[in-house]
Amino acid sequence: MNSYLWSTLYRVFLTGGVFVQTAAGTRIYNYGPRDFMQSVFYLPYETTATLANRFDLVVPPLFMNNETGMVTTEISNELKMKLGTALAIPRDIPYFAFKREHSLAVKELSKVFLEVEDIDDVYRFAMEIRDHVNHHIFLAALYHTFYERRDLNPGDLPPLETVLPDRFVPAGVLTKAKQLAKQAILNHHTRKVTVEWHVDETGIATRSPEQGVAYWREDIRLNSFHWHWHLSNPYNIEPGKRDRRGELFYYMHHNMVARYNMERLSVNLRPVEPFEDWHLPIKDGYFPHITAGNGYDWADRQDNSYFKDVRAIPLNESNYVSQLEMWRTHLYHAIDVGYMVDANGVQVRLTDNPRIGEDYGINIMGEAVEAGASVNPALYGDLHNLGHDLLSQSHDPAKRHNTNMGVMGAVETAIRDPVFFRWHKFIDTLFLRYKLTQPSYTTRQLTGAFEIVDVEVMEDNWKDNYTPMPNRLHTFFSPSTFDASRGIDFKMKPDDRITVLLKSDVLDHPEFFYTIQIRNPTSEFKRSRIRIFLAPKYDEDGQRLNFASLLHYWTEMDNFKTDPISPGTDYISRYSMNSSILSSYRSRDPDTDFAFSGCSWPRNLQLPRGTADGMVFHLFVMASDIPPDEHRPKRSLDVNRNRYPYHLPTAPGTPGTSGSFCGRPDEKYPDPWPMGYPLDRKSGHGTIEAFVAEHKNMALSEVLITHAGDPESVGRQQQAERDDCLLFTC
Repeated sequence: MNSYLWSTLYRVFLTGGVFVQTAAGTRIYNYGPRDFMQSVFYLPYETTATLANRFDLVVPPLFMNNETGMVTTEISNELKMKLGTALAIPRDIPYFAFKREHSLAVKELSKVFLEVEDIDDVYRFAMEIRDHVNHHIFLAALYHTFYERRDLNPGDLPPLETVLPDRFVPAGVLTKAKQLAKQAILNHHTRKVTVEWHVDETGIATRSPEQGVAYWREDIRLNSFHWHWHLSNPYNIEPGKRDRRGELFYYMHHNMVARYNMERLSVNLRPVEPFEDWHLPIKDGYFPHITAGNGYDWADRQDNSYFKDVRAIPLNESNYVSQLEMWRTHLYHAIDVGYMVDANGVQVRLTDNPRIGEDYGINIMGEAVEAGASVNPALYGDLHNLGHDLLSQSHDPAKRHNTNMGVMGAVETAIRDPVFFRWHKFIDTLFLRYKLTQPSYTTRQLTGAFEIVDVEVMEDNWKDNYTPMPNRLHTFFSPSTFDASRGIDFKMKPDDRITVLLKSDVLDHPEFFYTIQIRNPTSEFKRSRIRIFLAPKYDEDGQRLNFASLLHYWTEMDNFKTDPISPGTDYISRYSMNSSILSSYRSRDPDTDFAFSGCSWPRNLQLPRGTADGMVFHLFVMASDIPPDEHRPKRSLDVNRNRYPYHLPTAPGTPGTSGSFCGRPDEKYPDPWPMGYPLDRKSGHGTIEAFVAEHKNMALSEVLITHAGDPESVGRQQQAERDDCLLFTC
């Protein structure tokens, strides 16, 4: 190695930072953490030298590697030992989260970031090792670090689509963007280029019925959410570090599948069929039409491919369908007999009415199915993750053609493939099998002191000449834009000034709010917990869904604690933007109108699409009493205690939180009841109407969701409805 120190970079400002040269390189002091820590994520496929050149960054000493001809950083043998598995993953392949060696690499690299004293060292280590580890392992570890360190704020994370636009945007669109950027630079006619594509320009031909919901599966924010969820709740995290992590795995994916099926009903498709007969062909193939920026091509899967054994080289890394069949049998047996058997042969009871000291059965099941903190990994296996792995290689299971993995192998791309939802519908039916073994909730468990008098949901006043109507909501497609210039290097020279914006249409809706009329029959001010769920009223054949069938569909819309409610009748108003399934962080980038989602359900997908004529949904609302010990959140999980307390205890739905689907890194789950309560178990009632009628603290409303195509047509549609009312009795 010949020494080659990168050009002097001390002119760089890092939010007013002061730079001091030390033996280890340049040390940075007195900065604001946001901007310079964001820059570490940028241009993931470029060298650290190029990154520093493009963004004027301070870096450790750089050296010329005579073997590769690249200018890179140099890391010590001591640091190499700390990095462990992270150095063993090839640099130019994606991060396959469902492979244990990849997840271990992220865990070991994250540990380096978490053990250092302060943000100075996080930055220094990141810049030192960036050239030496897999691009995507590096990014995954950094993203995870922001969730774990209390001196870093997840709200400061750059949106994933701005870092890895190649994960979400068709390859042809990116090629066009590079061409237009080059022309703009050479001709000096603009510093900003915008490239558009539309939802019908995705990976499935229009003659395939599955194209009807491609807009939803390939939604950028939804795929980003899935990435963030698995990074904030990794299956190999230390046991106990995430409260009810196994149950979260069940609940988030259950909601995702339920919402996907509501989208399918909206476009006249039948609900997704579970992929449970593993000897039948997989009917629908998938051709992703995306290529990683480093040249990695995601593999295609033809129609009618089979779920087969993967014959790896070396042979001991092979995986077999028979393994999954055995694990499935063991899980079914555990559900049916009501207990699992741990590694010591001790029976572990499965119940969602646990005694003090017992865990929720659904949490134990979730850990076993995803193979996290399983009570017996040898017996219950690695069902979920290995299923993803086999499906991602079903196009070439014998490795005869040395092809790459398919999108099912990576968390940020898996949702794009229709088979993702078939696989997770199977997983969900396994969990439902367990849920159906649980006794119905008792009257005592369901009844509360409060009485819900009335519930309305209404759109906010979001456009001129439009008057919202109660219980009528709209969806439409609207444009969304993000800046790709930080993920892909479009410059020809360091001093080029070019910004490339990528623009597409996404399913969206206006903000809306709930108004809940509630009665407090006591003489005291009391707080309540409000739970709100949504489900379709009718199935694909137009038949009313009974109580049992609705268990497949209920999706959480909100879960929050109220302010103290006065005696007598009072009103609660709650805006959709404050929902417990969302994060309130937003990007400060003026060229990016994507809200930062992180581990948050996408804001634009809070509502299902609905139909042009209006689709009827049940809106379920429940007001529960709050036990005295639930009034104040208690921090009970040990975390890395760094200097700046960004993760503060807050109630679900307040700014910065998204507790319902994601939990919180250092706290108990915000709701002590089973996730999905009270609509997660069987009932003696045949219909949801009969169930609600028995409990004064519950209410059921009908909501009509109409898909209007575009925002402008909403007002025109309303005017047409008014004109009809002049001619006919409405």
